[in-house]
Amino acid sequence: MIYAIGLDSDRTFCHFVSQATRRGVRVQAINLRSVILEGDWHLTLPDDGYSYISVAGEKYQLDPQGSYYCRIIDLSSVQSDLALAMRWRGFMTALTAWLEYIPGTVINRPGGRCDNFSKPLHEYCLQSSGFQVPASITSSNAEKLAAFAAASPTIVKTTSGIRADSRLVQPEEFIDFHPSQGPVHLQRYVAGADVRAHVVGNSVHAELINCLEVDYRQSFEDADYAAFQLPESLCQQIVDATAAFGLKFAGWDFKVTNDNQYWCLEVNPMPGYDGYDKRANGRITDSLLALLMHGDAAENDTRVFSVQPKDIYPSLPQEIVTEEILVAEILTKAQCEEVYTGIHNLKQFWIQRGKANFFTLGAASYLDFSELADINDDYYQRAKKYNLILQQNFSWLYQLIQDTIKQKLQAPTKYFEYLAIPGFHIWQYPAIFTKPTASIHFDLQYQNLKWQNANKVDFTRSISFTLPIKLPQCGGGLNVWHLKYEEFVDAYHQGLVMEVEEMQSSRKQTFHAYEVGKIVIHSGHSLHQIAPVEQVYMDDERITLQGHGIFNDGEWQLYW
Repeated sequence: MIYAIGLDSDRTFCHFVSQATRRGVRVQAINLRSVILEGDWHLTLPDDGYSYISVAGEKYQLDPQGSYYCRIIDLSSVQSDLALAMRWRGFMTALTAWLEYIPGTVINRPGGRCDNFSKPLHEYCLQSSGFQVPASITSSNAEKLAAFAAASPTIVKTTSGIRADSRLVQPEEFIDFHPSQGPVHLQRYVAGADVRAHVVGNSVHAELINCLEVDYRQSFEDADYAAFQLPESLCQQIVDATAAFGLKFAGWDFKVTNDNQYWCLEVNPMPGYDGYDKRANGRITDSLLALLMHGDAAENDTRVFSVQPKDIYPSLPQEIVTEEILVAEILTKAQCEEVYTGIHNLKQFWIQRGKANFFTLGAASYLDFSELADINDDYYQRAKKYNLILQQNFSWLYQLIQDTIKQKLQAPTKYFEYLAIPGFHIWQYPAIFTKPTASIHFDLQYQNLKWQNANKVDFTRSISFTLPIKLPQCGGGLNVWHLKYEEFVDAYHQGLVMEVEEMQSSRKQTFHAYEVGKIVIHSGHSLHQIAPVEQVYMDDERITLQGHGIFNDGEWQLYW
């Protein structure tokens, strides 16, 4: 049995649980917060065979021979209620002692590499272990600190293990410095790229990071990341050192200079690895699970990950899987103007949707199932009516869309008469969004529809597409968060989150600009939103053709 013990608000903990579940690996997730608020525990040393943790009346028997992935975060110091703080402290004391001494596999035991909580001591230990570490000073003496900073470029770092960004420091910053403000920890700045290497047992997953910032974590979205091969000798050195430090999993931070000198900055005994793992196609999690299930990772090989596109949709070309959004030019400027004129010629058929100046030309399942009283009939009746109007006026466009998607997705495509064919969103001033207030959602409209050959529908293979016909003067686009619907569902079923917002806030957001005449295809299962524009003018319009697709019986069935 694999146990995962951590906090529901910890992004890395949630990532591990969801990724393990997605791989079909059974993991018993235990949320520390829930144990404190509505649970109990019985932990004995030596173990008596009856150790357990309970939450809301459900008892989780703990196997001392089992495997444990732990991110133990003690919240006793932030509790305003003394009784609650003492409860946190009691549970943490018992749990960490139990995890320290059980014979099972623990990633990582609480006592592993405690010197990381004191940066001066930590750097001394790294240097004593044979690593090249930048010179540093820890002092409350203003003159010594200023002199050290004046000698060459210097960064200031946290003295303790509390996470904080590093930055360059200047000697004059210590002119009015008082000893009571110290101690301060300074370290020589090393110019060069960053390297993060995750060691899991005997496996190494390394990544090279280039960023203009001193600390790439201050601007991680603007950094460039690439798979990286550490020198073989350094790989072996950090594998051996990780084991010597009493760790099975560690995150090593290096600076590599232009002359290939590697300067060791830190080894993290509880690395937040989720972002690196996503770029590594989940290989760090693979190594963790191999170690937890079999006692070793990747059969004792020391290697670097290589970034490969995820096999999300077997029939999709590599570009859509890697970038998650596929863009293809489909209409010329003249053709867009022709479609635009045709839409306005059909203004009598526009359907006003909720707010003034927002219309559709065509039936839309996400709107008509929620707006119409009889969800079993009215969407289909409206679809039949508008399919006829749209096909009569834009048959050439629908054939072009069908052919383009068939070519790009390398599979047959088809429209069905009983479902609405792709239609048009029409936003006019002042309904065009200038603030990020549009719905943030996954595209799950297919869940409401009646499907022919329902037993052959693959709901894990969906697409959504947008073809801009006219955009506001300031443009338009799509906001996408790095959060998949499947990942949210996994976390929800594990009881780690209740609302999408709980995961959204910790995920990277990307803006994808639209261009008139270029179709944009994505899975629809990444959290997304209509992006706002900085300013709208009275003659602005935002008109796009919208559609979806589901892989059904060997072909893409297109609808709206």
